[in-house]
Amino acid sequence: MSRRVCVVKGEEAAPEVVLPTVQILEGMNLDIEFVWAETGDEAVAKYGTGFPESAQKMIDESDCAIMGSTRNIRGVHGYLRWGKKCFANIRPTKYVPGLRSPLKNPEGIDFIILRENLEGLYPGWEGDIGQLAPLKLKNDMLGITLDTTAKGKFAVKVNTEAITRDICRVACELAMKRKARGWPGKVTVSSKYNLLTQSDEMFRRIAEETVGEYPELTFDQLIIDNCAQQLVINPQQFDVVVMDNEHGDILADEAAALVGGLGLAPNACVGKEFAYFGSVHGTAPDIMGKNLINPTAMLLCGSMLLEHLGYEKEAAHLEAAVYKVYQDGKYLTRDQGGNASTTQFCEAVKANL
Repeated sequence: MSRRVCVVKGEEAAPEVVLPTVQILEGMNLDIEFVWAETGDEAVAKYGTGFPESAQKMIDESDCAIMGSTRNIRGVHGYLRWGKKCFANIRPTKYVPGLRSPLKNPEGIDFIILRENLEGLYPGWEGDIGQLAPLKLKNDMLGITLDTTAKGKFAVKVNTEAITRDICRVACELAMKRKARGWPGKVTVSSKYNLLTQSDEMFRRIAEETVGEYPELTFDQLIIDNCAQQLVINPQQFDVVVMDNEHGDILADEAAALVGGLGLAPNACVGKEFAYFGSVHGTAPDIMGKNLINPTAMLLCGSMLLEHLGYEKEAAHLEAAVYKVYQDGKYLTRDQGGNASTTQFCEAVKANL
């Protein structure tokens, strides 16, 4: 059955990696139809809004989406994330020879940070401290009461049991899939459960309970401070690491730095009925139109998209074609120490395919 993928080109330099990625995917002659949504600046010029109803309709009628970087979380990005309830943010970190890692010994780095994508602090439940006065908030462990007469702002962090169980289930399923391919089958949960003894401890507890339902898997836990340190000291120890929203956001970016930066970091956001795929780097306005942006992250997103749609063999083939460019070392972009253009890198990937 033909699958339908909605393409969101993104803004500024983002289309320069989205377009060639889609062209490569189309050239693989799979039963996938790509449709193009009008969003961002081109939609503002035509419709007066960056996210017109026609774009939402196109997304709703598609199986998934591939998305270029946008300038803000509102509009199409916010709809894909919260509107389509894509709660699982999958962030792989993998080293292959040729990547410009800052580490002396990066060999063997290959893990996934799985980030809860909808809750925590990021929905932005914020306001003036005085609004909390009726709650009479008290921390019995520390023996302090919130002074609601002080001038300032608050932010509420919310983690629900249902979504926490969902994200931990995804972590286990990813670990099982990786175990079948030779990885150790270990799920590590990381949060600030020693201080946030309600929200973060719940996250830790549910992760432990869920992993316990999979006798083939092993479980580990790290306080988030230590996890940040261990990512640098011994990143090879990790397999699948599950975290809440803000912790996963920060540490996944740290993880990308281990192998060469955000230009290499793919990203999948998956829900129960929809998924979208896109690089985590920004729109790179400083190099817009210069044919310099590194397409690696977006091409690897294309590989993740193929796997999601059931084309596992083709996904592995595309990933191998991308990494072979690094192993050959002839067509590396400037951020990776080379002089190749975006186009030259993509042509090298096509040649490898």
